[in-house]
Amino acid sequence: MRRNLLRDAVFVILLENVLLGVYRRGERLRLDRIAEDLQVSRTPVREALAPLEALRLVSVQQYVGVVIAHWTVGQMCERLRIARSMLVAPLGAGAPTEDRFDVRALAECRTEAGCLVEIGAWVLRRSGATVSADWLESQAAVLDVFFTDDVCAANGIDAAVDRRDRMALLARARSAAERDAVAACTTALVELADALIAMPARFRVALSA
Repeated sequence: MRRNLLRDAVFVILLENVLLGVYRRGERLRLDRIAEDLQVSRTPVREALAPLEALRLVSVQQYVGVVIAHWTVGQMCERLRIARSMLVAPLGAGAPTEDRFDVRALAECRTEAGCLVEIGAWVLRRSGATVSADWLESQAAVLDVFFTDDVCAANGIDAAVDRRDRMALLARARSAAERDAVAACTTALVELADALIAMPARFRVALSA
């Protein structure tokens, strides 16, 4: 397997472990142990930590090493709030693109949040907000994984609640994007962002008791 593919595979595993709580907040990661568990060398593990640090899920501390950040569910929702604000009022005054939406971009998305990022980045580029689109795309991996059923459950969120409504909003956004109806697509994405942001308010009784 090529190094970049191996690095990406290790990144996904580490990301899921962080968001699932397999690696506890404040825990120090031992690269040798991770490499041994995954049966890879230290190099792809070290390379995979760079995007995790950029996403503020780990921190590299002098004399200590790599430590899991004290991230919160609220911070995940804040990423969506920023995305929502960008969609409502795109930043930047660059030249809008004329690219048509390619539905194949959604093929690897696991959740509505991942699809929101992909479609939202297209909307922002069509609006000339390239920098905002780049930022949104940088959040794709963490948002797509965080809103999976397993990760939601691990963080006290029932992802099944109102899923039909979220999927309907996603279908509206996708249909509008395919028609190149940017305004209608934006409206649906903003509503979808609101629905995703509201999800953590629905905690499981067992975890909130």
